[in-house]
Amino acid sequence: MGLQDRVRFLPRFVSEPEIPAYFNRADLVVLPYREIDQSGVLYTALAFHKPMLVTDVGGFSEFASETGAARLVPPNNAELLGSALAELLQSPGERNKLAEAATKTSAGPYSWDRIAEQTLELYRSLLA
Repeated sequence: MGLQDRVRFLPRFVSEPEIPAYFNRADLVVLPYREIDQSGVLYTALAFHKPMLVTDVGGFSEFASETGAARLVPPNNAELLGSALAELLQSPGERNKLAEAATKTSAGPYSWDRIAEQTLELYRSLLA
């Protein structure tokens, strides 16, 4: 089975009820942004414990280096993106390492509980 048989592009908006089905089936989440500060899709992939391939834009570099849950490639470089994608799709062990880091990260500093605590701390400090 070639990569073209394993990769599915979905060039449309995915509605909220569809999200779990797509993320549960995904072997890898690829975010090839050219420009962005942050992405809700990245944090959704993290919540589903998915390995990620992301471009080095916005906060993605910091996220990848802090968590180990994402492979980083330069933006606007289709050749490097393609080779990293092919390598990760052919390497279940490497995807598992990224997924394990995503699982650990989503239970720790990026957990919804931790984010709620930080939000409440901020509001308390602003109200004080």
